[in-house]
Amino acid sequence: MFLTALKLLNFKNYGNASFSFTKKFVLINGNNGSGKTNLVDSVYYLCLCRSYFTRSDNLSARHNHQFFRLDGTFSSGNDTDTITCKFQNGKKEFFRNEVIYDRLSDHVGLIPVVMVAPDDIAIINGGSEERRRFLDAFIAQLDHEYLRQLLVYNKVLQQRNAALRVFSEERRVDDALLGILNNQLAQAGNFIFEARKNYLRTFELNFAKYYLQLCGNAEVPAVQYDSQLEQGDLLHLLMNNVKIDLEAQRTTFGIHRDDILFSLDNYLLKDTGSQGQVKSFLIALKLAQYAMIMNATGKKPVLLLDDVFEKLDKARLHVLFTILCDETFEQIFITDADEKRSSGFFNELGIDYDHVTIEKEKLDNFKYAAQKG
Repeated sequence: MFLTALKLLNFKNYGNASFSFTKKFVLINGNNGSGKTNLVDSVYYLCLCRSYFTRSDNLSARHNHQFFRLDGTFSSGNDTDTITCKFQNGKKEFFRNEVIYDRLSDHVGLIPVVMVAPDDIAIINGGSEERRRFLDAFIAQLDHEYLRQLLVYNKVLQQRNAALRVFSEERRVDDALLGILNNQLAQAGNFIFEARKNYLRTFELNFAKYYLQLCGNAEVPAVQYDSQLEQGDLLHLLMNNVKIDLEAQRTTFGIHRDDILFSLDNYLLKDTGSQGQVKSFLIALKLAQYAMIMNATGKKPVLLLDDVFEKLDKARLHVLFTILCDETFEQIFITDADEKRSSGFFNELGIDYDHVTIEKEKLDNFKYAAQKG
């Protein structure tokens, strides 16, 4: 997928800005706080109907404004789509070629995207929720039914937890209601478990290939799925642990407790990995995500690399850009606060690129027309 035109109105720190792109690589420079990350986040938003960084849409509107609008024109072969997001007073609408979507989930997957950002280090060093979010984000772009089942699961999980709190407080259990919730949760949970297991099997192969390219054969990387459902069907787990759930007043078994174990030479990465190993592992995870989406859909995702020059040393950067220059990748946005460093690196490698320099003071009326870097 290739983004040729982008317009932002009242999105984060942008008042009114427009951009056009023609090159595979787009280098975005600017001081910290100028809006580099907000620019790539607007691309992510148009692809997946949400910000990569904030869960509340209200936080994506410019300060003292209740609305924002994004417009992006994407091309793939002979096909061109204009995607528009309108947000006002808490209501979000998405349009494809001026036709409104009935459901936002119908748009997910049309324009695949992969993002790498500094906070992604939490995928490795943070709690299991971060790893599940990473896993769900890329599977949802591949499988609409997965996304639907995930929405169902989360809704029923909230209902079951609420019911457990009431049962515990009232010291009685509505067996009929609990039975209905158990069945609904198990149906969606078992589907998600099988999907995660199957996707991760292929994912690990792609990941290992990229990690070994970045780091050589110094150690053996592994990605392992860790789920309570390996013990058996979710319905039986729920039925057999009602007493535990009532005491905890929440559902203690299910795919919402899943984790992914990252290791090198059979040692957990979060416990023993060096900074270089962790950063390389993270980049390899995202490149594997890219490969999985491309192989499954036939579409080349937009790749967004926020602050990647801070993540890797120069040797690993050379390897990474050798990978990215391959025809496997179609369009790549890269941000860096140090213009001399990143533009010099691009020029050293002889890479042709669009070069955007963000100046915070000019974002009320900012226009960028593609030009050679």
